[in-house]
Amino acid sequence: MPRVSVRANQLVKATGQIDPFQASMGSLLAIAFPKTNSKNYPFAVQIAESAERYAIVEINGQPMHVAAFGKTQLEGGRAATLLGYSLGWKGTLLFVNGRLLRDSYRVREVIECFVQSCECTDIKAHCHEVVNDPKVSPHYTPFDYSYGRKKSDRYIFPCKHLLPWMRFDSQHPSSYQDQIQAAGVKHACTVCPNFHPQDFVKIEKPLKSANIATHKLTASS
Repeated sequence: MPRVSVRANQLVKATGQIDPFQASMGSLLAIAFPKTNSKNYPFAVQIAESAERYAIVEINGQPMHVAAFGKTQLEGGRAATLLGYSLGWKGTLLFVNGRLLRDSYRVREVIECFVQSCECTDIKAHCHEVVNDPKVSPHYTPFDYSYGRKKSDRYIFPCKHLLPWMRFDSQHPSSYQDQIQAAGVKHACTVCPNFHPQDFVKIEKPLKSANIATHKLTASS
């Protein structure tokens, strides 16, 4: 049986079928969980076995089911379901982008948001939000509606899920796109295959109100 040791978030190199740290780099995420007495355990094993990659490895001396899920709607749905069953199980480990995470609840929310986006005709209609220019305030939050009364440029914010936590700093030497990416790392949004900080751009030609009215009329007819 292959062996993987997790000590202080450092990997003792595995020689078996799946290194969960490495597998998580090319996957949506990897989940490892032990045998439990939960009534949902058999179903969880079935979901794990259906993942893009699956193996039983030894982590800290204990046999663990390890499943690495692909970046698709189907695999995302499986991953979210498995997280839902295993979140409360002692010993469950979650690996994302080569690191061991503790906040699996937040990761599950991001994955469920990704799965929802896959059902949309235009993914951007689900993921993107229109916000005011961050330069309006040195420490701008997109939800500070007082700035909405001031005339300012409008921008596309690339992740609706991240928006409530986003705090731009116009005096920071890093670009707005890099600030979004860093916030995405903090709040686990980098798990989502649709997370593209470079999509933060100024809206050059806003949709005219007349066109919006015409669109609504056409949609309702």
